[in-house]
Amino acid sequence: MDLGLAGSTALVTGGSRGIGRAVATALAREGARVALLGRDVDALAAAAATIDGAVTVTADTTDDAQVRAAVDEAATALGRLDVVVNCAAPRATGPKQPGLAALDDDDFLHQLDTKALGYLRVVRAALPHLRSAGGGAIVNVSGMNARMTSNITGSVRNIAVVALTKNLADELGAEGISVSCVHPGLTVTERTEGDEAYAAKAAAGNALGRPVTAAEVAEVITFLASPRGRITNGAVVTADGGRPGPIWT
Repeated sequence: MDLGLAGSTALVTGGSRGIGRAVATALAREGARVALLGRDVDALAAAAATIDGAVTVTADTTDDAQVRAAVDEAATALGRLDVVVNCAAPRATGPKQPGLAALDDDDFLHQLDTKALGYLRVVRAALPHLRSAGGGAIVNVSGMNARMTSNITGSVRNIAVVALTKNLADELGAEGISVSCVHPGLTVTERTEGDEAYAAKAAAGNALGRPVTAAEVAEVITFLASPRGRITNGAVVTADGGRPGPIWT
């Protein structure tokens, strides 16, 4: 299937590693020119070297001025902006113990500032460019903790992404800008590749009975970001291999 991404442009936050890097690779494979946004200059350069035509911009998404400057720089380098994929977030970790006893106030606020408000900062900065391009797509990467208890910070930071996605979808859909959300589960990235214990844990947590890779998650995100997938405006899509038991409604 031709996704219709050839000649388009995309900004991927958190693009230097993990799912973000896989998304940038998948978008480029479909013919999009990609800008990678992150904080680590060396990691960005290493990722960009593997993606044909990729450019890099540096920003901490908790800093609005840095975000605005980086998004403008990316749009200028690419010539326009059609797609935004938000992946930049602190690495998900489980609490030492469940419930209130494990709640760290500073970490809670940092997680929300980076993942929820950080995503909004990027969208706010990118919106004039998406409008100038006549529409486009925004895909926000959340996580299955949005649908689970026992990790208050993990649940809240991810369900916040669902809420902001639907708000943006309702607001921007009429302008031809589709906004959707993806929930990965345990995902094998370059950081965990070859880790047999992690792979076994990932496989045991889904109904496929095998680990899900960042490349597979990236293919789902790439479809949602494409003209073919924009009818999914407002949708929340799970990409975890299917957690046994719960029925999502």
